[in-house]
Amino acid sequence: MQRFRQVGWAVGLLGACQIGNGVAQTTPDTAPTTPAANVAPALAASVPDQNFPRYGELKPAVSFWTRVFSQYSELQSVVHSSLYPDKVFTVLDFRGDATTMSDAALAHRRHDAEQAAEDHVDDLFKRVQAKQYAPATMSAEERRIYDMFADVPGGADKFKDMIGTARVQRGLRERTQNALEVSDRYLPSMEQTFSDYGLPIKLTRLPLVESSFDLDAYSKSGAAGIWQFIPSSARVYMRLDNVVDDRRDPWTSTDAAARHLRDDYSMLGDWPLAITAYNHGRNGIARALDAVGGKTLMDLIDRFDGKRFGFASKNYYAEFLAAVDVEHDYRERAGAARSAKPLEFEVVETKNYVPYDTLRRLCGASDEAFQRLNPAYRPEVIEGKLYVPPGHLIRVPYGSARAFEVGYSKLGAHERFDSQRAYYELYKVQRGDNLGAIARHHGVSQQVLMSANELRSANMLRIGQIIKIPPKTEARPGPITVAIGESKPEQTVQQRLDEARKVQRDNDAARTKGHSRPRFRTHKVERGQTLSGIAHLYNVSVSDLRSANHLKTTTLRIGQRLKVPLDS
Repeated sequence: MQRFRQVGWAVGLLGACQIGNGVAQTTPDTAPTTPAANVAPALAASVPDQNFPRYGELKPAVSFWTRVFSQYSELQSVVHSSLYPDKVFTVLDFRGDATTMSDAALAHRRHDAEQAAEDHVDDLFKRVQAKQYAPATMSAEERRIYDMFADVPGGADKFKDMIGTARVQRGLRERTQNALEVSDRYLPSMEQTFSDYGLPIKLTRLPLVESSFDLDAYSKSGAAGIWQFIPSSARVYMRLDNVVDDRRDPWTSTDAAARHLRDDYSMLGDWPLAITAYNHGRNGIARALDAVGGKTLMDLIDRFDGKRFGFASKNYYAEFLAAVDVEHDYRERAGAARSAKPLEFEVVETKNYVPYDTLRRLCGASDEAFQRLNPAYRPEVIEGKLYVPPGHLIRVPYGSARAFEVGYSKLGAHERFDSQRAYYELYKVQRGDNLGAIARHHGVSQQVLMSANELRSANMLRIGQIIKIPPKTEARPGPITVAIGESKPEQTVQQRLDEARKVQRDNDAARTKGHSRPRFRTHKVERGQTLSGIAHLYNVSVSDLRSANHLKTTTLRIGQRLKVPLDS
């Protein structure tokens, strides 16, 4: 069992950040195995940096997003131009309503008011379009719109072309202030990780844009964690299965984000493009550059008109620069009052399938403390329905690793096992299915199905989707397991065994054919790579990789050479 000392930082603030009164008029599948020794407190991300150019054309957008992060309240709705973000038509203020209305009533009123404001802006554009050659006949409100867009080029239909371009941006002041305080728990170790990869430490401020440093952040598109990885990207850079979701682990996901951004930069050779690629996708950015014959982000913003390259992608770099500025200003104001206290922990490794609560008990941590150090485990693991697999690196409070090892060595057969618990049955969605009917057929509630599959709505099913069916009772789990998520989701245990035997037979046959071409290529494991990521890279299944290399767990070593099966 390995033991490491890992040092993080928890920072308490003695002074508050003054970021404006906000009053607006209505207008790797493993934890790091090397200690982060002598980690310094978070560094102030000073503004000048040649890696992150301040394009003059983006200055208005950066100014707008700075106000969104630091001035506008969450209870204010900024109605502005999606083409020229700094052109603000009005700010709707719901802070008074929030003191007298229920959340549901407030949400309804706010939605209606925002829609009405957008419609009103469109009506103003129509009226200004009709009167643009006779500004003296305009009302004060119409003249304000006319003057606001005086610096915007365009012909006779300039104002007509603006119809439908108004959008609403809700303020983020409170969330950002909380994020700046919470970030001090993670930024020192995040900066160390990015420094180890040779990356600019300013990139560690991206979670301010992505998630406001909310570990539980989850988007409509399925992105999760402080770095908001979507499932497809997560499976390349970390572990995401029915046991763990490393996106929710700030340490592991930061290492994954560093490698993701490193790969973005490696392809695009420019940080504004690489940062935008983190939001839009590196292949999409590369194709867009080819389409316009461009080399810079401004080439894309000015000349590329792809449907997917919309407001979010065009503004992402400006949001990042604004977040850097707001965070820098925060540290300038509060830096002298900060006192950092190190949060220390050690890392130990499991050798068997073990219940989560057994591991927590061995290190003597409270439920809250243990989960804070190991936030990636799924509810089914925490509740004991699935075990923590062998080869997992577990964070324990500093000073408890030795006691953990002693206790682990004394565990009986009833607390450590050679195989995973069977839990989920799998069902492939067919044409005409609905969640309620599936739930009734399997004798479980619709809400249980939604929770097990992280469905925000019962209408999110699609034909061919594989969904997990929990057992009717928790006493005896069902006969089919998907606990090791790297295996093909539609496979039963017997099917996986049959597949492994087939691979072995194929390998045996290959050895008897002296003149056959090799059945394997070789891959050398690099830092941060996971078995599922390597499988994705070569378009093979994880079960094939494990069988070809006789792997009992998914744990890999840097420098390890893997045999990768070739297509037949």
